[in-house]
Amino acid sequence: MKLNRLSKKCRVAVVGLGTVGFPTATHTSRYFDVTGFDISAKTARQARGKGIRAFSRIEGAFDIYIVIVSTLLQAHGMPDPSPVQEVCKEISKACTQPLILIESTVPVGTSRAIADEFGLTRIAVCPHRYWSGDPAKHGVVQTRVLGAIDKTTLEHARRFYTRLKVPVHVVSSLEVAELSKIAENTYRFVQIAFAEYLRMACESSRLSFREVRNACNSKWNVSLLDARHGIGGHCLPKDIHYLLNMRDSALLSGAIRIDIEYRKHLEKARKHNRG
Repeated sequence: MKLNRLSKKCRVAVVGLGTVGFPTATHTSRYFDVTGFDISAKTARQARGKGIRAFSRIEGAFDIYIVIVSTLLQAHGMPDPSPVQEVCKEISKACTQPLILIESTVPVGTSRAIADEFGLTRIAVCPHRYWSGDPAKHGVVQTRVLGAIDKTTLEHARRFYTRLKVPVHVVSSLEVAELSKIAENTYRFVQIAFAEYLRMACESSRLSFREVRNACNSKWNVSLLDARHGIGGHCLPKDIHYLLNMRDSALLSGAIRIDIEYRKHLEKARKHNRG
């Protein structure tokens, strides 16, 4: 398939059918012939039940692969992009020079290292910004960052996302695209951690955090977040370590410690209220 002439016949594989991958496969299937893959046979079966052709092993050759599997964090805080690496290794065995679109969050340098190791010459990075809390406003179709290994691949990737009606902000390299996603999530973590810190400071002084927050947010350039149940989910707690691994930072380490302290603060308050 010539990617400069994308058509409905272009075969697309979506690897990873979880919280983000399944909506991605569903949306992409409106424009292309889509097959989904997930290491979990149960997840693949559920996808089939919802109308997506899906399997638990990567088989067959495709024109385009969207890789959207979760990356990991090792026990000692080191990044672990091995799920993406393993997927790309399998792709290299199944197909000769497909267009590979990495939408997973990966450490900086991962995509280029994958290209070098497995001889893949057409790799682009377009991290997802999907939020399951409000898929109508923050779903598959929203502006995303796109970087590629070379200009030709960048153009092919841009045309593909244009067909999906996904706006892209083009950057100069794979690494810029990789770092932008990590930085986005780290920034959000730090914002929440500050709100947690302020709430603890307010409560230690017997002041209303809500009132203080509302007062601060009356200023045009201030928008303090709420402090709720601690920073959960898979992405934010992992991705702040991805950035911290690049360069040590008292700011980022402090934000992590504040979230830990805040969780203890909430637990202590719950025990006090029960007593």
